[in-house]
Amino acid sequence: MNKINELLRNLSIKPIQYEKMGKATIITTKDNKYVVKKNLHPIYDYLNQRTFQYYPKTRVEGEYEISEYVEEISIPEEQKITDLISLVALLHAKTTHYKVVEEYGYQDIYDTIKGNIEYLKKDYDDKMDFAESQIFMSPSLYLLARHITTLYNALYYCQNELEKWYEKVKDLKKIRLVILHNHLSLEHFRNNQLISWNKAKIGPPIFDLYTLYKNTYYQFPWEELFKQYLSSYPLKEEEKELFYILISLPEPISFSKSEYENVSSVQNCLEYLDKTSRFILEIKK
Repeated sequence: MNKINELLRNLSIKPIQYEKMGKATIITTKDNKYVVKKNLHPIYDYLNQRTFQYYPKTRVEGEYEISEYVEEISIPEEQKITDLISLVALLHAKTTHYKVVEEYGYQDIYDTIKGNIEYLKKDYDDKMDFAESQIFMSPSLYLLARHITTLYNALYYCQNELEKWYEKVKDLKKIRLVILHNHLSLEHFRNNQLISWNKAKIGPPIFDLYTLYKNTYYQFPWEELFKQYLSSYPLKEEEKELFYILISLPEPISFSKSEYENVSSVQNCLEYLDKTSRFILEIKK
């Protein structure tokens, strides 16, 4: 806090209130509000160079950045998500570049997804072994046992599609990369600006779509959102295939002492897989 106070004094900002919000500090003055946090990703100069300025006015001072606080404007969420998907497409279009595969390999993506599939398979196997050892299954274990084929089928689909994807890309010489916001959600989109850039990084464009899909799939018709994105930033076939694989991976199922939460965890996983499979079938028509 001493370093933040020194920063504010140097900028002639006189706070009247401090509020901690995650890793950020919200500063209220007589006339304005600011957000102060550690500057982990110095990308603002690059975004400006690429004429992408849809983020709060930000000043970097040493190890900190100080931004104008963006107030939430009340608009329908359906409008907000369409505005957000258009802005994400613009971000990707403005920051597209290519690297040779050795510098950002398809092999790393393949190994990571394959590792996730193997982890999930073992996790489900262990839970089924435990379920079958019970004289009387709990409701959550019974629900899992009844639908375990759905989870295994999802893993089989992902493994099969992953192998076909890797065969297609393993001999490519270059990979398309963009600046990823990497933290996309409706909460991080205010007044047509993206906030919370602390997780930003470089990567394939579909990783932003994956994050946004996971955060909003249950709220909106993603068939239309995906088409809207593609109309502004067309994806390559191998990129779309990788996106389908990523979103088709089921979630680990976490059990706790609350049986109600356990049933919800299994049910949510099954509903996610059902909604996602229907989305993929529709978008491939």
